Amino acid sequence: MSQEHIKAARRVKIMGERLKIGIVGCGVIGRHHAQQLQLLETAVTAGFVDSVQEKAEQYAIEFGGRAYSNYADMLQDPEITAVSICTPSGMHGEMTIAAARAKKHVIVEKPMDINMAMAQRMVEECREEGVMLAGIFQHRFDYASLRVKQMLEEGRFGKLILVNGNVHWYRSDAYYESGDWRGTWTLDGGGVLMNQAIHTVDLVQYFGGPVLEVTAKTANRTHPLIETEDVVAALFSFQNGAMGSFTATSSAYPGLNTRVEIIGETGTCIIENNKIIYEHYKGAENIGTHGMDPSVSNQWEPELEASSQGVYHKVYGDSHFSQLSNFVEAICTGHEPRVSGEDSLHALELVLAVYRSQETRQTVLLPLEL
Repeated sequence: MSQEHIKAARRVKIMGERLKIGIVGCGVIGRHHAQQLQLLETAVTAGFVDSVQEKAEQYAIEFGGRAYSNYADMLQDPEITAVSICTPSGMHGEMTIAAARAKKHVIVEKPMDINMAMAQRMVEECREEGVMLAGIFQHRFDYASLRVKQMLEEGRFGKLILVNGNVHWYRSDAYYESGDWRGTWTLDGGGVLMNQAIHTVDLVQYFGGPVLEVTAKTANRTHPLIETEDVVAALFSFQNGAMGSFTATSSAYPGLNTRVEIIGETGTCIIENNKIIYEHYKGAENIGTHGMDPSVSNQWEPELEASSQGVYHKVYGDSHFSQLSNFVEAICTGHEPRVSGEDSLHALELVLAVYRSQETRQTVLLPLEL
């Protein structure tokens, strides 16, 4: 990040102003970003743009700010400090690069793009232009994820044995018909793995460490209207010697759970639907609830905390809020965001390795050869 950007951001912070963020894409996730930004005391939604002008105008009325007629106009506005890109996945790369060249910081929804070479270009362009790039992987900010990461860093799991992930959801035909980009290779970049399950893919490699190789199969079992997969099964080998499995589907009627299991020689933890449902560590069998050492917090559901605006939110439960807050803080301090562009590359690479394994019918080694 350039010294000029750091000085400008610090001036905003010192003067008590709110960073002005433009939202690109006025769909479901764009609305969620706008809602969460409204809770921040350090930022404000200053504008909206969408391919359907009426949507941008509607959001501007609802959340405040300006409706831009096109993306270029938003990027030319000197009042806009950063953009939040919430468009279909295949549009993320070019939009991020355009924002970087306009000297705007960028936070981009998952996946950062659908193409590895483009994703690397995004990182390089933002670095060269001296702007911040963050990728949305909000579940790293969940209380459960923060706790597991802490336990890993403290060595409570000992040698890792298995890190497994499961995403067993349901999506109807109506869901895919709600947007002509859904379930396409060109704009969605894949099916259940790229769109729905990439968050859990990210957590598996976040907890397990870098993946060495992938063997996988995918199929489309119940959604003939889409081009992409609705079920996937994969085996991972991690660089540290641990192994892992991953399954995902959008055909599990009526919709089941998301689950991550971290199994080590001296500890086990299970996260289900973003909450810890079991954890146990060697040496703490007779003290604390569920075998936990009382010296480590066993508060699985954090207390509600009131903001100065009188709006209540769970400290770790509302994870988009936490990640957007971290992004704004990173801009104001010049520090890297907790989920940088480089971090976001790893989840994309793992998804693409699964697809390549299916295509080649072979085990795929990482890092991927482009």
